[in-house]
Amino acid sequence: MFIEGLKDYVIIQTESKKVLTAMNIKTIHAQLPEKTFTRVSKSFIVNTDHIISVDTHSIYIKDEEIPVGSNFKDEFFEKFIAGKVIKK
Repeated sequence: MFIEGLKDYVIIQTESKKVLTAMNIKTIHAQLPEKTFTRVSKSFIVNTDHIISVDTHSIYIKDEEIPVGSNFKDEFFEKFIAGKVIKK
């Protein structure tokens, strides 16, 4: 559903569990499909298929509120809105 970066580790949050792995967020982001996963802050990558709602500063996936970083905001909203229009 989303990935949280913690220096040289990442937490991969799936629907059923959390997995901690020794990898930085930049490395794991390069390995993910760009169409489905997007970086939304220095510390978070989200799977856009799991987004329930968004507001100007946050993304909501299940019970989690994920902040949208100011450096990533414009690109995220452009990509997210375009992706939802295309998928319909």
